[in-house]
Amino acid sequence: MYAFSFDNKHNPHQSILDQINNAFKGEPNLASTIHGQRKIYQGCYGRRTALFPSAKSGGSIPTESRLELAHAICLEKNPQVKCFRSQALKIALGEKEFCYPDFLVKTINNQYEVHEIKPNISSLSVNDLDKFLRLANLLHPLDITFRLIDQKSLPSNKDLQQLQHWYQRGHTCSWTKYELELATEALKPHKFSHSEQIYQALQQVDLDPRLGDYLLFHELITLISHKNSYSSEEV
Repeated sequence: MYAFSFDNKHNPHQSILDQINNAFKGEPNLASTIHGQRKIYQGCYGRRTALFPSAKSGGSIPTESRLELAHAICLEKNPQVKCFRSQALKIALGEKEFCYPDFLVKTINNQYEVHEIKPNISSLSVNDLDKFLRLANLLHPLDITFRLIDQKSLPSNKDLQQLQHWYQRGHTCSWTKYELELATEALKPHKFSHSEQIYQALQQVDLDPRLGDYLLFHELITLISHKNSYSSEEV
């Protein structure tokens, strides 16, 4: 946890910048977990908490719902995302009102984004919409984009299971750039409708089939039947 001092409350922009700096400088604990300002306790009754082992972020990112886990996986596979944290910021919206946005994201261009995950954006209350508008206005002078994301923009349960499978298998090894290039070149002339066909094609040229899982997860190759339409809304 990072101290939220009286002075920072009266200088919210500097507080946000300090917290961002601390969040990305922070090291995982002994369990390789990267906690934020608000700690997510795993196994909470009534919540689908999880730890996502993010290669980009250098540790396990805690999530407290299936939607948050799905978004963490989307951030991991997004080539524009450098790293991310969950519950990393404690932002004052009023004298006694604070919010803890779900995700803090750093892009490959060293820009920052703040993401909030909700089941259905269209069903948010007027109070919630007002709160998120105030948050977006507070972040805007810092050139930080605020995004509201709901389940329409995230993988379905079936797609999420497939992505988790590809991620787990594809990241059991640290592949070299040369290995990835060899695998991509071997697969490029072909079209595949199932991952097993990719594994067989790689084995035929003496390459580890798990390279296929890595390439599929990061969409460096795609299955001809696979489509993705994930998106988000900017406030």
